[in-house]
Amino acid sequence: MVDLKKILFPTDFSPFAERASEYAVSLAKKYGSTLYVLHVIEQFTYIIDIGIDFRTETSLEATARKLLDNTVASLKKHGIEIEEVLLSGNPFAEIVRFASRENIDMIVMATHGRTGLEHMLMGSVTEKVVRRAPCPVLTVKKPT
Repeated sequence: MVDLKKILFPTDFSPFAERASEYAVSLAKKYGSTLYVLHVIEQFTYIIDIGIDFRTETSLEATARKLLDNTVASLKKHGIEIEEVLLSGNPFAEIVRFASRENIDMIVMATHGRTGLEHMLMGSVTEKVVRRAPCPVLTVKKPT
């Protein structure tokens, strides 16, 4: 029997991640799971994706915290238990490390986030998570 007590939803705040959140919320509701909403601060991503060059860790953390708070606030409307997690480092490594440490039962994440040059240079976070995760990973494709 599948028992999903802890579901991890890593987000990069992209529209694709928002779509994946629908699956994460649906599963959390169905199984009565705690949903962990995780964002990993990575300075390179903020400079490229958002177009703002933050030079201090404090600015990065404040921006990420605000985006994470907004995401969690919108998900709480669904009446599920949510834990908010903000980490710094390499996204795929931190996602896998968190999943292992917290005994996560499933990870739900988007297949797309980074695009273009950044994807070529750094690879897909999702691909790396799928290969190294200690639990099943549900990947949600971008809508066509």
